[in-house]
Amino acid sequence: MNTRVLIRETLRMSYQSVRLNKLRSFLSVLGISIGIFCVVSVYALVHSLETSLNNQFNKLGSDVVFVQKWPWDDFGNNYPWWTYLKRPQSSPEDARFLSQKIAPKLVSTTAYIFKSNFDLQAGDKNAKGIMVNCISYHFPEVQPIDIEFGRFFTEEEVRAGRAVAVIGNTLSLALFGTPQSVGKTVRIKNKEVVVVGVCAFQGSNMIGASADNVVYVSDQWGKNLISFQNASDAQILLKAAPGVSLDEVQFEARRLMRQIRRLKPQESDDFAVNKMSMITEAISSLFIQIRKIGIIIGGFAMVVGCFGVANIMFVSVKERTREIGIQKALGAKNVAISAQFLMESIWLSIAGGIIGLLAVQMVLWLLGMVVQQQFGNDVVLSLSPNDTLLGVVTSVIVGLVAGIIPARSAARLNPVDAIRSS
Repeated sequence: MNTRVLIRETLRMSYQSVRLNKLRSFLSVLGISIGIFCVVSVYALVHSLETSLNNQFNKLGSDVVFVQKWPWDDFGNNYPWWTYLKRPQSSPEDARFLSQKIAPKLVSTTAYIFKSNFDLQAGDKNAKGIMVNCISYHFPEVQPIDIEFGRFFTEEEVRAGRAVAVIGNTLSLALFGTPQSVGKTVRIKNKEVVVVGVCAFQGSNMIGASADNVVYVSDQWGKNLISFQNASDAQILLKAAPGVSLDEVQFEARRLMRQIRRLKPQESDDFAVNKMSMITEAISSLFIQIRKIGIIIGGFAMVVGCFGVANIMFVSVKERTREIGIQKALGAKNVAISAQFLMESIWLSIAGGIIGLLAVQMVLWLLGMVVQQQFGNDVVLSLSPNDTLLGVVTSVIVGLVAGIIPARSAARLNPVDAIRSS
């Protein structure tokens, strides 16, 4: 019972001291608030952006292996692009070979794509530099195409190389003045295609993967526009079967590609087998470095806040010297005196941390509105529970560090000398 009374009285006295010295408490809180804001805002912003970016890349195929000539895990200052430039593009024959030879238990769907930019014309309207994706029939099974009006082209249309296309929502609006343009004709490189489908509006995103301003045609008809050798980058997409590791698919794809390319054991690969985790891991590595910078900046702010609280606590000990002497004369233990000042320091730090967290939430809310106007709802800036916990724990630690020396100096006061002090 005495212990509970001691704890209750310690909490009450420390709270009363904070409440009665509002200006001094505010100045202490301000330094902590700035420090917590610096630390948590960096963590929350980096965490939100990292999550949003990784989610957008994973939408392109977290269970897909991409066979092409450019590797995704070798970027940097020493990236030997001249070596990869000499590699042959992934061909339709490569895609057919993989589709026939790779085990169905490993890969559920095989697709193929090559693409390039072209100028489009519809009547008196023009659209320049539009990405035209030449895709196989099974491509939507690997990377879904959300169609709002019309349909995707049929397998017969793909096999026969019919001049049909699916276009983006914004592109349809620009060329025809309406998103509903099914049945209308678009000219690509002096060749006409009939629109059979219009994609649903997606809005822009951070990685530029929106389908609003693109055209999809079959890879068979796409040969009339450009050969896959001259396309920007031809890819074979292998969608892993449910429960199959991408490492297994990578290994088998590499083995078969070396076979069709007739590479000798001592020869290096003349192709790359990529997966989306290569990009997401690179993004995570980048954001780890940004977090480290944020810790350094926030750390300096927290040190300043810590010194501010410690200074205020020394002032508080000086002002309450006589009160401390009376408490010790009445039998108060050193631990009780120390606990009062430690709790006061922690109260101040927690109050500063809460204000800092509220400031972070406000800034993220304002930035979130701006970012969502630009990139849509794919980017969400928010304060996660872990970020909140980080702010609170950091506040408590700062309070303990800032208050421990003043608390010890208060506990060591001689009661007689303390009572005589004026």
